Amino acid sequence: MTSSATDQNNRRSGDDDASTGPDGTSVDAPQHSALRGWLAVVGLALGVFSFVTTETLPIGLLPAIADGTSVSVGTAGFLVSGFAGVAALTAAPLTVLAGRVDRKWLLVGLMVVYIIGNLLAAAASGYALLLTARIIVALAHGVFWSIAVSIAVRLVPERHTVRATSLVLGGISLASITGTPLGTAVGQSAGWQVAFLCVGILGFLVLAATLLFMPALPARGSGSLSALPHVLRHRALRVAIGVTALIMSGHFLAFTYVTPYLEEVTGVRSSLIGVLLLVFGAAGLVGNFAAGALVGRNLRATLIGSTGLLSVVMVVMYAGGAGLPLAVTMLVCWGLLYAALPVALQTWVLRLVPEESEAASSLYVAAFNGAIGAGSFIGALIVDASGPRPTMLATAAFAFAAMLLAAVRGKR
Repeated sequence: MTSSATDQNNRRSGDDDASTGPDGTSVDAPQHSALRGWLAVVGLALGVFSFVTTETLPIGLLPAIADGTSVSVGTAGFLVSGFAGVAALTAAPLTVLAGRVDRKWLLVGLMVVYIIGNLLAAAASGYALLLTARIIVALAHGVFWSIAVSIAVRLVPERHTVRATSLVLGGISLASITGTPLGTAVGQSAGWQVAFLCVGILGFLVLAATLLFMPALPARGSGSLSALPHVLRHRALRVAIGVTALIMSGHFLAFTYVTPYLEEVTGVRSSLIGVLLLVFGAAGLVGNFAAGALVGRNLRATLIGSTGLLSVVMVVMYAGGAGLPLAVTMLVCWGLLYAALPVALQTWVLRLVPEESEAASSLYVAAFNGAIGAGSFIGALIVDASGPRPTMLATAAFAFAAMLLAAVRGKR
């Protein structure tokens, strides 16, 4: 991945960093060591791990949450889709309005909100309070995702931006490997409230890492909502947002309901679901770091290839999901291919509008999370009407549409 033009012109290779303000003038960033910068990047990766684990935690616990709160599985799925919808609607305006806040202290505030929301979820006994707690966390989620990568590339020398980006986004796959499976196991053995308590405690670790290692980072945004229509004038950015919306809608359309799919279609025992989610996440971690190298060579080819192959995988899961060996093989392929997409899409967005990278990223995050909400909602309708198997075919259609859009309109 290449960083923004502003980053390239202003990043240090040693300890000092000069950044530019929204008016183009130079402002001095605090000094920090290379080691401290990398520790801060690790803290951001842990933050990504925490937020992704929290976002996806209900997926493995939908039946338990539905039983515990006396709602249908489809309604319980709204804890995922509603969370994503709130993050989508608030990511761009809140990120832009926070454009003048020092990034360290903005991260501190976001983690405080994260902790409060998850502890409230742990105390919830009914659906209404649980949904309210999820909305609170979602408000922080969209802003965190909008700024995490752009902060990471400011913390390391320019030649290491690809590594920093892969490390931060590696938190996504790590959450799939350990966060979601462990959360599922804890929720199944001790109750879903305990699972939310655990991720709330995890937030304290991220908060501590931010306070200890994150240097003060002057904001670079304009702090004005006018930045949003400015970045939307870029046709290529609109295409990138469209591809993001399609592929993420498709992925979460099926992945939100992968637990009932594996139980009802493949015949997997509920006690093995956590293991299979672990396999999915492990494949994703490999795919994430492989994507870093592939994106550096040819971003567009990586994006087209990943979406095209993903559509094939989902067709195979629809047609042959009843066979355990085939289903597990396709689950591994799904994890490998999906993990490449956030790296490719985030890199694409940051390259397009370097002068307003956080505003552009906030629109990407809005599309990403809006797609999660839309996909989960469509999936709920399909599952309630026809069961989980057709979600795989619907995902194949979304992935194929994303591939076509990237191939035809995504030449930049």
